[in-house]
Amino acid sequence: MTLNEPPPPDLKSLSSVFFALHLAGGHIGLPLLVATFCISKTTKRHLTVINFCIVWILYSIIYCLLIYGGDLENPPYGLCLTQAAMNYAAPPMAVVAGLEVVLQIWSTFVEPWKEARLANIPQWLKMVAIIVPPYLTFIAFAIPAAYVGHQSPHWVQVKNGLYCGLMYGPFEMYAVPIFCGIFLLLIIGFELATIVRIIRGRQIIKRDFPLAKAKRPSLSPWCRAALFLIYATLALGACIMDLKQDPSTFGYMIQAALPLAAFLVFGLQKDVALTWFYRNRKPRWDPDDEIRASVDSQRVVRSLSIFSASTIGSTTPIATHPSSSLV
Repeated sequence: MTLNEPPPPDLKSLSSVFFALHLAGGHIGLPLLVATFCISKTTKRHLTVINFCIVWILYSIIYCLLIYGGDLENPPYGLCLTQAAMNYAAPPMAVVAGLEVVLQIWSTFVEPWKEARLANIPQWLKMVAIIVPPYLTFIAFAIPAAYVGHQSPHWVQVKNGLYCGLMYGPFEMYAVPIFCGIFLLLIIGFELATIVRIIRGRQIIKRDFPLAKAKRPSLSPWCRAALFLIYATLALGACIMDLKQDPSTFGYMIQAALPLAAFLVFGLQKDVALTWFYRNRKPRWDPDDEIRASVDSQRVVRSLSIFSASTIGSTTPIATHPSSSLV
């Protein structure tokens, strides 16, 4: 039985907008951000974040292949088949990379004695476990899609005037939206759970250390968390619309804006802005700052020693490994 989907809208007139969104996010913003993370000494990020950005760069390039070719009406069959196969593999690859970032954030709240169990695992094996899953997911979706397109060449057509796809079949109608929807629900769930754990951790510190002077939390991490939640929710909405075969242009524009959203989530950070715009500015030295830093560090050490000795369930509101910092 052939699964027929309704004809998609003709968005050829929006090709410039579609390409501009990909250009801003996946072709300019994210490569600049990855270069900053790799080169700068003051804006280091965990490997999951760098890999996440690289995945979205690839995602953006894949969806623009037909625009690169310059023929949106009658492209070569080989190019169209290649893009059609990769189009169905790019979103699953991206959501797996996104889940890795959220899990890394979550892991910074795990008690140090639990995370110490992973200390004996070789570093190269940890790196492989972080880098490989998104690309294995890409291969797992691309190969079957390429096979289906090769067996039924008449299914490989220019879709919506923007990129090639399989005009019929279960890949777009069920496999990709369901897979992405499940992973996006996991991302949203872990994001919400992390926010709840941060709030609970601050409440526990106030309860157990009433004399401690609590510093007002920065709004920047909360804004980025909210932006990431909005981004994941919109992507989930686009997946649901694909599943319901809604011909609206909303899903296609959200799809094109996802690399830009990823750039905004990880690029709107103070240390990144300082690196880009104030690179040559030398910080002024204040002897009082050094004294305050020394006093504060001693206070933190004493607080941490008492805090780690107390039993407070499974909530640890302090990242135990600076090297795994994400924000």
